[in-house]
Amino acid sequence: MDNQIISLSLPKGDALPFLSEQLDHINFPLKGYQSDNRTYRPMVEHLPVRAKIMAEKDVALQVAAGNYDIGFCGQDWIQEHIVRFSASRLQILYTMKHSSQALYVCSGNRGNIRTIDDLHSLSDVIEIVSEYPNLAENFAIQNRLKRFKIFSAWGSVEAYPPEHAHVVILKAKDDNDLHQKELFMLEKLFNSDLCLVVNQNAYKEKDLTPVLKYLLTLEAN
Repeated sequence: MDNQIISLSLPKGDALPFLSEQLDHINFPLKGYQSDNRTYRPMVEHLPVRAKIMAEKDVALQVAAGNYDIGFCGQDWIQEHIVRFSASRLQILYTMKHSSQALYVCSGNRGNIRTIDDLHSLSDVIEIVSEYPNLAENFAIQNRLKRFKIFSAWGSVEAYPPEHAHVVILKAKDDNDLHQKELFMLEKLFNSDLCLVVNQNAYKEKDLTPVLKYLLTLEAN
């Protein structure tokens, strides 16, 4: 493939409406990146760019692997990737301070677990369910949980505790959101803001200026 073509990975889902609005605001010549789009390959006019829309977790993987030069994804998926691959070539250029969501460690509000210390007192193997298995394992190790099992699940992890899991790790808006999901917050891990990421090799070796001259202005907005 022509080394002059810049590859851009764009997130679908919750991040799409916000990012689409921001890209419009800076007049980035992107067409076909809306919530009701029928294609996963939007067009970037007048620039040497190929773009594709994909799930946020795939943005982190694809940019790190060098299949895409530039992308946007949340801190949750960036950290999920970096925890597993500490030598990853994924590099954050800047964080867009917009998200009202964060990653939380929770138990069921109908259970008896109210602190991290309560987990240490359990005689059972501690079962943790999450869309983020690497972050879940990291949480268990950092908190020195002696016996634990990680179960990876896609969506609706709030349904597991207290009967089918001791703990879940998930993204949510706030305490009220967790309460509506019948969860009790044990710990807030970090905010899940949207980030502009690049592949380190592409950033050093490739001329990404035609795209970055637009995208870097987002940091000032």
